[in-house]
Amino acid sequence: MATTIRRAESGDTVSLGALHSAVWTELYSDVLPPATLASLDRATMAELWGRFITRGDDYVQFVAEIDGKIVGFAGVGPGREPGYELGRELYFIVVSPLHRRSGIGKALLKQADVDYLWIAEHNRAAQVFYRKQKFFPDSVRRVGALFGTELPEIRMAR
Repeated sequence: MATTIRRAESGDTVSLGALHSAVWTELYSDVLPPATLASLDRATMAELWGRFITRGDDYVQFVAEIDGKIVGFAGVGPGREPGYELGRELYFIVVSPLHRRSGIGKALLKQADVDYLWIAEHNRAAQVFYRKQKFFPDSVRRVGALFGTELPEIRMAR
């Protein structure tokens, strides 16, 4: 089972919406209200992916496929923080629970080639993953908003 990393295409939106919805329910059930999670259904997320993919050349989304099935994705774009305007920011990276710890996240991150990212402060597993990929907290913290819910985050950079 070889993994292929490629740019997301408009024909991927339904599969991406399904995976994104399922993983968000798993990862954020203790953070987001049930009504918010219910609103992030497959169709809503597929529509969102349609916007991601057509956003412009500065924004790139990658998918990881195994045997033609999308099992992970990542999104990158211009840096949005003062001092990082010329850098590349990782906006998100997600791998299906069945394919975690298989090297897919690492492959997506390598393809994304980013300078920094924000990660939920409570997500220790992700912080460990990024540290192994040579990203380290740079002492900057913020309280971001995730669909109207406050989410404390830390910045990690290379």
